[in-house]
Amino acid sequence: MDKMFENWRRFLDEKLMLKPGPNGWDLYAELVARAYEAAPEFDPSAVSSFEALEPFITKMFKQIQSKVKIEPSDEDPYKNDTHMKSEVSKTGILKVFTKGTQHPKFSPELNWKLRAVHDWMAHIQPNTNFGQQGEIAAYNAHLKTIPPAGAAALFTEVVGQASYFNTRGHFPEQKIAFLKGFDYFNLGQMDPKITGYKLDPERKELVKYDPQTDS
Repeated sequence: MDKMFENWRRFLDEKLMLKPGPNGWDLYAELVARAYEAAPEFDPSAVSSFEALEPFITKMFKQIQSKVKIEPSDEDPYKNDTHMKSEVSKTGILKVFTKGTQHPKFSPELNWKLRAVHDWMAHIQPNTNFGQQGEIAAYNAHLKTIPPAGAAALFTEVVGQASYFNTRGHFPEQKIAFLKGFDYFNLGQMDPKITGYKLDPERKELVKYDPQTDS
């Protein structure tokens, strides 16, 4: 298990294609948030991707229970990521907020179980935070453990919702939809014809796409 997490850490370092700042992850978050806003509440073509996550959630939740006690909570149990990690370290208990778990596809129980899996595997073990870069790193950690068919759904659930929260200040309505124009396996890469921006790999920034001059 320790070896797996070490591999994840190396993967995170390799995959961060953008740098912090207004033309890096900040702009990326804004573009993802816009895509989340524009996405339909329910896209039938996205259902299979979300279904691909269900056995992963169930399997990993059971495995995590052998490492830490998981307790559902009606109130948000932690102030921030530091508080969560400290409390879990001291008590051996991971509390999971169960409110706001209405989901177009997942049952309320499966939805909060995904929260538990996400907190443990993507924040506590790899030691990432709840900010935009932390959520990007957390997504990359998850990506190594799920079936590829579930990547688009995971992007909506993790990167989409986190980007919306970090730019709008509140959590969005949960959706069954793809966020089109983004590379789900190489975060930072995108389709400029859809998003209006492209990745400059040397500067590690996003630049506007000009269809007249860009090939």
